[in-house]
Amino acid sequence: MATEIVNNGASLKIVIDAVPRFILKSQIKDVNVLRDAIIKIDIGQGTLNNVYVDQVEVTNPASASVDELRDKIMAMLNGNNEGFATELKQDSEIATIQDLKVQVSDLQSKVSSLDNKLFFEPILVDENNPNTVYKGYAIPGSKTDAAVWAIEKVTSKNGILSHKWAGGNKSFDKVWDNRPALIYS
Repeated sequence: MATEIVNNGASLKIVIDAVPRFILKSQIKDVNVLRDAIIKIDIGQGTLNNVYVDQVEVTNPASASVDELRDKIMAMLNGNNEGFATELKQDSEIATIQDLKVQVSDLQSKVSSLDNKLFFEPILVDENNPNTVYKGYAIPGSKTDAAVWAIEKVTSKNGILSHKWAGGNKSFDKVWDNRPALIYS
């Protein structure tokens, strides 16, 4: 029989052969060692309701002796809240949420700026090559040597138009001045 004893916040979760039992920590009156490797968790409701675990069968928490296991169970009862909510963890979570808030705000401003770069009308159009037109999308006023462009290449072959994007995507990270040398797909 495999047994696990898990600190579950206000309770202990004792799983014996995949069957869980939850015991409120406030119910536990005593934890003591009986015989060689047996631990009795006394919940104050008579012998039949107490929980008995064999230290040899306990896989979590791992322990080298019955006394060590008893001490680990007592630590769970006496406020060892590792992995549970604490004021320090709450402050950490609040800081993480604040960081996310800043990132979301930054993302919102970037998405808002897309309104100026919608793919309906390009900012620049190059029709100097026969059968090929380059269309550049960026914020109005962007410099042509800055990596802030999405560039579309439209080619015509036998009356069929082919639309391809520099780098194979519509990301605003290309340089307009480099448009002939870019790879389109």
